[in-house]
Amino acid sequence: MKTLWDFIIKYEFWFLVFIFIGLEFADYQTGVWWIGFLANVVIITAFIRLVRHPMWKKDKSQE
Repeated sequence: MKTLWDFIIKYEFWFLVFIFIGLEFADYQTGVWWIGFLANVVIITAFIRLVRHPMWKKDKSQE
């Protein structure tokens, strides 16, 4: 279980994108409005997590 959780954390953005795709497909198939809303919340969360990722922060020791 720890291996699965470590994998999800490592590829968090892609994991959230795949959840978004699944929710959008479910929204298209069922037509239930809240599934599409949830998909939008998931993709916004994915992009916010990607933007706030430490790899984008500059190292202050280089300045």
